[in-house]
Amino acid sequence: MEPWHYLPEPWRQALRELPRDLSATVEEVRFRVGRQVFLYGADWIRPLSHALIPDRVSFGELDRILGALVEHSLYARMEELRQGYITLPGGHRVGVVGRAVLKEGRIETMREISGLNLRIGRPIEGPGQQLTERVQDLTAGGSWLLVSPPRAGKTTLLRDLVRYRSNQGKRVVVVDERSEIAGFGGAGVFGHDLGYHTDVLDGWPKVEGVEVALRTLGPEIIAIDELGGRTDLDAVLRARYAGVEVLATVHARTISDLFQRPPWRRALRQRVFDAVIFLTVLPMVGTVDHVWVPPSIR
Repeated sequence: MEPWHYLPEPWRQALRELPRDLSATVEEVRFRVGRQVFLYGADWIRPLSHALIPDRVSFGELDRILGALVEHSLYARMEELRQGYITLPGGHRVGVVGRAVLKEGRIETMREISGLNLRIGRPIEGPGQQLTERVQDLTAGGSWLLVSPPRAGKTTLLRDLVRYRSNQGKRVVVVDERSEIAGFGGAGVFGHDLGYHTDVLDGWPKVEGVEVALRTLGPEIIAIDELGGRTDLDAVLRARYAGVEVLATVHARTISDLFQRPPWRRALRQRVFDAVIFLTVLPMVGTVDHVWVPPSIR
């Protein structure tokens, strides 16, 4: 379902009536208190203009939009809000800007919401196969790490790799902590096609999800989005010791960025991943810039 569906009127109508070229390429819609709403594409920015919407967004209007996005049940989405986002069915994510309320050093909730960033998740088909053919010429191993800064298409490409390998007959388990890879829509329905032989652990933290996958689902491949530090990498290492391939993503720009992080330096030297794939946004989001294959350990 299109992401505009979850917004209240008149914002829903304004976005539905975008010209086709804008609607097909917009990546983000940003609402900020006291400012005009802006649309962002890969290489363009444009204000949202429509006769029915106000020139500037008020606090009250922003609260109304957020209420619609969480279906007027903010408490039920509190765990997501603590991490600064809300995930919508279809894999769309809404970043939330506001004042953190702390309790005993931990973020308990968020108040005085001042901004929302609706990030549109779009499926693509084809790049997964192309990347597979390219990387298989460089290494026989199938555990790959996708690397880029935010908004460069890591999750989109990961999704297509999962679909391609699954449709080749591989048993894949997706540990979808933020409901973004599969786009969970409730009642076992997912917004994205991940292939015939894929199971999704929706909402599971990465470490626990990997353990459950290894213990009960017999995967040949585990897919994980946005790896963090040592505990996430330890889970990946357990999967590799069990003979399972891992497809994963991480935020970074260069291989040097990763080597500056001790847990990652250790993991790369251990060849936890057979190939590290760096993405760029030019000429389009999800473009492979280069592939680094860790040297063999002798």
